Amino acid sequence: MSRFRLWLLPALLAAGQLALWPGIAAARGDALDPRRLVVTLAAVAVVTAAAVGRVRFPVASVLLAGAAIGAGSWLLPDQLFFVPGDTLLVLSVADLVLLYNVGVRTDRRATALALAGAVGLQTVATAGQSGLGADLLGDTVANVVTYGLVAAMGRLRQRWLADRADAARRLAEARAAEREAAAAERRRLARELHDVTAHHLTSVVVNASAADLLGDQRPELRTEAAAFAARTGRETLTALRELVAVLPSAAEAEQTPALADLVDDFRQLGQIVSLDLRGEPASAEIAAAVHGIAREALTNTLRYSPGTPVQVSVDHTAPDGVRLLVRNDGTPAAPVTGLGGGRGIAGMRDRAESLGGTLTAGPLPDGGWEVRAVIPGGRPTLPKIRRWLRSQLAFDAGLVALLLVFPVIGVVLAVEEDGLAPGPAALLLVVVVAHTVPLMWRRNAARAVLTAVVLTTWPAVLLFATDVVPTGGWAFAFAAPADLAAVYAVAAFGARPRLSWLAPLAVAASGAGAFVVMLALPGPDVVVSGLVTGGFIGFLLLWPAAAAWLAGHLVRRRRQRRSDREEGAVAVATAQAEQQARAERARIAAGLRGAVLHHAAEIPRAADRADLAAVVTHARAALTAMRSLLDSLGTRPAREAEEVPTSLSV
Repeated sequence: MSRFRLWLLPALLAAGQLALWPGIAAARGDALDPRRLVVTLAAVAVVTAAAVGRVRFPVASVLLAGAAIGAGSWLLPDQLFFVPGDTLLVLSVADLVLLYNVGVRTDRRATALALAGAVGLQTVATAGQSGLGADLLGDTVANVVTYGLVAAMGRLRQRWLADRADAARRLAEARAAEREAAAAERRRLARELHDVTAHHLTSVVVNASAADLLGDQRPELRTEAAAFAARTGRETLTALRELVAVLPSAAEAEQTPALADLVDDFRQLGQIVSLDLRGEPASAEIAAAVHGIAREALTNTLRYSPGTPVQVSVDHTAPDGVRLLVRNDGTPAAPVTGLGGGRGIAGMRDRAESLGGTLTAGPLPDGGWEVRAVIPGGRPTLPKIRRWLRSQLAFDAGLVALLLVFPVIGVVLAVEEDGLAPGPAALLLVVVVAHTVPLMWRRNAARAVLTAVVLTTWPAVLLFATDVVPTGGWAFAFAAPADLAAVYAVAAFGARPRLSWLAPLAVAASGAGAFVVMLALPGPDVVVSGLVTGGFIGFLLLWPAAAAWLAGHLVRRRRQRRSDREEGAVAVATAQAEQQARAERARIAAGLRGAVLHHAAEIPRAADRADLAAVVTHARAALTAMRSLLDSLGTRPAREAEEVPTSLSV
């Protein structure tokens, strides 16, 4: 906050208070009471200091200002302008302003503490002025409602600011994604291409080479290897064709196979793999990342240490996220050379880091190799029980309580001054409450709330017209603001905004009809005059109802414009990012349609002819072409080439 804004509020409070008193008294030439002057100046000084410190010490500023205002009101209890204790009339709003500041700047607990302190100080000040009488309870309830509304408004403002900050963050992320869309798509496609290369083609080369080498001693291996090459070659061809398709987006991921199936596939290739699996993945993204890392690590063991025992451990229940371990122990056997592209560790690390995780890979002291990954976001714990008290709910409850204050006071006065009996008074009070309480749901069911508010007008009409409640009708008139609040809710939150203009007409028609019924029930001779008078009453009611509708309509339009502006900018940036990604996919697809797809298509054909030599030749050619394409993408990090030894490069 700038220094000007920091000092503006204290300056306005001090200037306003000094202008009211002693300013007015000095301008009129009145004698200034030294005691009143000292108390006023002291209160101004304390409240000004509290307002200056509202940013660094928000809760303390409320309590300090409330204590100063309460002490000043207790020391100056007599009436100066309007009501008793009004000497500090301008300063009396300072604690409300500072409480609002607490709601905007602090959490729920600090806001509740400041609210309780402000209400407590105000109650003590009221008791010091008026004593412990019957009025103290009513004043305390009024203070709770007023201060609670202010605190809730501050919390709503904080939420609004948080929403704007979140919208700005999402826009910044979308624009960053737009700038990085092509590079991100290159990295994604390089990772997917490498997966196809590493898992499918490498398996074909290893299996076919072994079968061709041992075919004279074990002829059945040739048949098994040919069947495996045919099946895997078709899977490779399908995967490549799906990968080069331009129209599907990157988000359309196929279902991730189970880890147990992946382990079984490598066992069929001769690897000795044990699996320790705990828990279930929390999301499809985590399952895909774990599967991809495990597949890459197992492929490396097949490539560089065939026949050695491999341990795979996945724990989805770890407190820090998902833990993955792939380890092969012992002295590696003779590796199958010429198959690595140098991107395996980078691809695994990229998968982990894309979800906020980490990955380490390196040799073991006994000659084996180990891959460890930790990915946050494992199976979530049971959600905490949410507190029912929320700022929005508190605001709506405070609004309902505020709208009930005057009708309830009217019923009490009807009992005390008009002699209304307790039974009819209770009926009238029930109708008043039923007329106002539906506003608690005005945001989620605005039209239903308006219907309930309009319909609950008629029981009161019948009570008055049939003399069940012979007096106190003016008390129900104080409930009219509830009708206006319902009209506002329909315009601001209703599901069909184009029909919201009917709301003020419904309220005006209901009020006019109620007035006509009340006049017509005593005798038919007043029907005509009742209709004329009812029409005039409806015309008068239409104006405030229309004003309430206009206010709600303007709020809806402003909210919609803001949403369109924020979400529209995000949508444009996202669309441009997707367009760049599509262009990158199209460019890479053109490269894949050359030698890679050609050699991949020849693998199942050679396998169907049981020509294992041709299978190996085309698989190696596809690997070479794929490696050249990956090199053209420029995605190989330099640090990996430095970290990974040549004999173990992935």
